[in-house]
Amino acid sequence: MTSTTTNFDPALNFARQSLYRFTALSLLDPRAGSWEQLNELRDDRLLQDAAELIRDEPAAAAASLAVGELALEDLNPAAALAALPTSQSALNDEFERTFGLLVSNACPPYETEYIDGKFAFQRSQALADVSGFYHAFGLAPSTQRPDRPDHVVLELEFMSFLIGMERGALEGDSADHQERAAICRDAQQQFLREHLSWWAPAFSRLLARENGDGFYAAVANLLAAWVAAERSLLGVEAPNQTAQPSTLERPEECEGCVLAADAPGGTAD
Repeated sequence: MTSTTTNFDPALNFARQSLYRFTALSLLDPRAGSWEQLNELRDDRLLQDAAELIRDEPAAAAASLAVGELALEDLNPAAALAALPTSQSALNDEFERTFGLLVSNACPPYETEYIDGKFAFQRSQALADVSGFYHAFGLAPSTQRPDRPDHVVLELEFMSFLIGMERGALEGDSADHQERAAICRDAQQQFLREHLSWWAPAFSRLLARENGDGFYAAVANLLAAWVAAERSLLGVEAPNQTAQPSTLERPEECEGCVLAADAPGGTAD
């Protein structure tokens, strides 16, 4: 089955891909060498222009926001770049303070950590489904940076890859280029709905609280606004559940836990 959705403007697709690439790069372990690439973006207008184009796109304004999402005006890469530490070592230190050396209990960057640990089968199914998406498009996690397939960076990179494939198909002149582009768009919509959109806002909120006013808090706010914008662009409804890491107590079990204020009946900060 192929999509009947009208093709996005080429500039809009380029802007979408740029924002996915930037959020993925920003959340990458800096020991992989991301600081230098991020630092070069400080004076690059391309990323800022991409964000401005998205903010000016009426279809990107979500009708309603899910828990943890932020409004379109918070889609501001400049705020993240302004908070970028001034050296590779400083970014390394901030990353380790925020995420720790093992999986962070406070803000785990893995989708399946937001599935109740009592449902091991659901976790396994979710991992298999994410891997299935990757394999369907000929991808596998890098052997140079081995990680679980449900890491936020890999999921963001996959969305960027799908947009790149769609752009390539639309720029081609083969007889089936529209069909191939529609397959890529359908995959974006399905992956966003079934994976990234339901847990990334909760991860963003927890990350912002864990990192205070640092670089990763600014990236978290950007991601929370970007997921909402992408949902609106792709016609994905807001998730109806409040995601929370299984390593934390559930809101109904503890009024003072991190996301309790966002749960139904919770109190505002």
